[in-house]
Amino acid sequence: MLWYNAAMKKLIRVLMILAVLAAAVFWFFYPLRSLVVMGIYSAQHDNDSVMSRAGVDIDMPSSKGWYPFVMTYNAHSFGAWANVDAQMSIMYNFGAFDLLKRTSTIYDRQSDKYSAFYGAYAVRESGGVFGFAPDGSVDMDEVSLAVEYDYTQLVIAGFGLQNPVFSVDEYTVAQNVDYAGSGGWTRVDAQITANGAAHNYDGYVQPYLQYGRPMESVETDFEETAFYGRVYAKYLEHRDVTVMLYIIGPSEGTVEICDKEVLSKTEIKD
Repeated sequence: MLWYNAAMKKLIRVLMILAVLAAAVFWFFYPLRSLVVMGIYSAQHDNDSVMSRAGVDIDMPSSKGWYPFVMTYNAHSFGAWANVDAQMSIMYNFGAFDLLKRTSTIYDRQSDKYSAFYGAYAVRESGGVFGFAPDGSVDMDEVSLAVEYDYTQLVIAGFGLQNPVFSVDEYTVAQNVDYAGSGGWTRVDAQITANGAAHNYDGYVQPYLQYGRPMESVETDFEETAFYGRVYAKYLEHRDVTVMLYIIGPSEGTVEICDKEVLSKTEIKD
């Protein structure tokens, strides 16, 4: 009987451990799924990105409150959407998963990461310089197109909203800015009106793979919201590629902190 009791105790311990592991996997299913899927998907896109083909390495860190790593996406439909003969790759990061809600803070209207993203655009335009006029001044129409396409077509429209709103209400420009270890950047600060990411869950859509699904109910799906944006743009002539480092967030504070603590630590090797 002693051996039987000992065996039963061991079996109970094993079953308890398995139950705890099963509960953990169930609870953290959405963030775990996101990490696995996006790690593989991003690596595939990185290998064929504009950065890789141009010989430009953009090393961009993550930080507390953000997803663990920056991802890459090749925006093959950008040229047709923007009506410009250009290829664009996007590096991006978004608010980390809240481990109690089991979903990204991009859905949380109370969070400083609500609908917030940072990253980089690398754009090659055939026969021209994307984002800049012939005299070297910034082309706000093209810069805005890159941000608008990214936010409206790849984020908000991906959730199912048709005809997302995006307008640049005000902006300021500073030229010859030192940033990310070099000079010659153009900085644009803008106030933006766009749809927020908060919405009621109404069935699975593909973006939930990376962000998780919204867990809270809201009165208005994709409510129009005031955002702040910042872009640092520079044309790397010897690589024939325009690089734009960007941040968009619900407050000036989010943009300033992200700029200081994360984006400014980007290293560009070309």
